[in-house]
Amino acid sequence: MKAILGLPLLGLLVLGTSCTPKAKTYATVDGFTQGSTYHIVYNDPQGRDLRTNIEELLEDFDNSLSVYNPSSLLTRLNANDPAAQPDPWISECLEISRTISDDTDGAFDVTLRPLIAAYRIGTEDTPHLLSQHEIDSIRVFTGYKKVKIDNGRLVKEDPRLALDFNAIAQGYSADLMARMFDSLGIPDYMVEIGGEIYCKGHNPSGDEWKVGIDRPVEGNMVPGEDLQTIIKLTDRGLVTSGNYRKFAYDENGNKVTHTIDPHTLRPSVHNLLSATIIAPNATIADGYATVCMVIGLEKSKQLLERHPELEAYLVFSQADGTMGVYTTPNIRKRVIK
Repeated sequence: MKAILGLPLLGLLVLGTSCTPKAKTYATVDGFTQGSTYHIVYNDPQGRDLRTNIEELLEDFDNSLSVYNPSSLLTRLNANDPAAQPDPWISECLEISRTISDDTDGAFDVTLRPLIAAYRIGTEDTPHLLSQHEIDSIRVFTGYKKVKIDNGRLVKEDPRLALDFNAIAQGYSADLMARMFDSLGIPDYMVEIGGEIYCKGHNPSGDEWKVGIDRPVEGNMVPGEDLQTIIKLTDRGLVTSGNYRKFAYDENGNKVTHTIDPHTLRPSVHNLLSATIIAPNATIADGYATVCMVIGLEKSKQLLERHPELEAYLVFSQADGTMGVYTTPNIRKRVIK
């Protein structure tokens, strides 16, 4: 699944931020969270400074769902702390994850934390490509059907099972931020957390928000520097998942990507370079973008045919070394270039 390595997947363009009277009520808040960055633009007719609200929500989120925070609620649940009980955020993430897992025949699995740790994904250490024996020994205590919430408590079939919501966490945090803005009566906003985006209303120019999708080539490490396309977006979540930045090499020089196939428990290998998914919210977009990177191009096409509510922009490598693009019909109206 997706591990947070601190590099956003998207180049984000927020156009038209000056030269119009409307722009005077827009504010921008930037910072660091979840091992990555965030960029938020909002229009508050009351002119409130919401930086503290934003930072407090992100801190609360880290204390709940982070696998890197040693005192977070999720860390305590993974360690089987008898005093720890799932909060509403963890409960909702587990429910959403289970729905995506059931829908994709297990191509999405939030119980792969022990495997991610064994591969050393998301750490400063050299990745370790697991042997089949090591994989089989970990398989015993992974599997999304082996965990549930019963009477307010997390129930695991094996105490070694551990949860990792990184495949939807940043998308979910973007949605939580959107809920907060909605509750405060903010009519226009763009939330980007680690590349996961939710937009509502209009940008400072009065148009739809515009999001740039980076070209998925190795070496394209600066978001926005080399764009594949630009897409119009409002009242939807958008997430791009890809392996062109988030990978490393093991001690033997083998490439280890951050996307693990829950069926083989090995890094996924196929010709899909990046998957951009637009959905009613960023959590769903995040989850299905991850699924596409697990199952590859052809199975992704079949999945998208079953889900007309999803829009997709898929970039893949072709036999001659060039890049191809597959788009669902419903996303084409959004593409600016």
